[in-house]
Amino acid sequence: MIDRYNRIQIVRAILAVFGGLLCSWLTYLFFRYVPAWVASQFGHPISPLAATTIGLLGLAVAFFSGYRAWKGRGGLHGYHESTLYHDLGGDTAGAVVVDFYAHRVTGPAYLLSQGFLAGPLLLFRAGTLVHSLLPSGRDLEERLENTLGLIRSANKWQSLNDYPSNKTEILYLAQMNLIDFSAHKGTPRFRAK
Repeated sequence: MIDRYNRIQIVRAILAVFGGLLCSWLTYLFFRYVPAWVASQFGHPISPLAATTIGLLGLAVAFFSGYRAWKGRGGLHGYHESTLYHDLGGDTAGAVVVDFYAHRVTGPAYLLSQGFLAGPLLLFRAGTLVHSLLPSGRDLEERLENTLGLIRSANKWQSLNDYPSNKTEILYLAQMNLIDFSAHKGTPRFRAK
């Protein structure tokens, strides 16, 4: 049970590292080449060193923003939850038209911002997955199986106070998603799946 959980966490962490590195590389490429291209279109070419510096600064800003979002337990958000979303209402034809054209700008901006944040968030997520590995051992495995058997035999929502000596095992079972765990009413409650 523990070994299977740990293997899944490691595979997820490896995939998150690959995805994070890919998204970070794409973020660097965007900031490296797009500003240089725009500047050259205005007749002011940027030196390769300056373009590389802009790319690295853009990547640093993405990592700083990603770290802040990860530390605040945030992550990627839906378009309707973002600050780029607006709704002028459909009361008048003018509001509908302005809304339509404004979303043509804010929609791609939202997609780019989520792509820039995906790299750092995936890398930080990989660290979280590795940190969440459970200690391996036959003794803990037996305690988890016994506790899971007790919870299944009760077959109802229960409190942590019902099992004072098994709190660690119950939290591990909840982390492994083997039991339903809820703190909806302020008190942690759980039941077998």
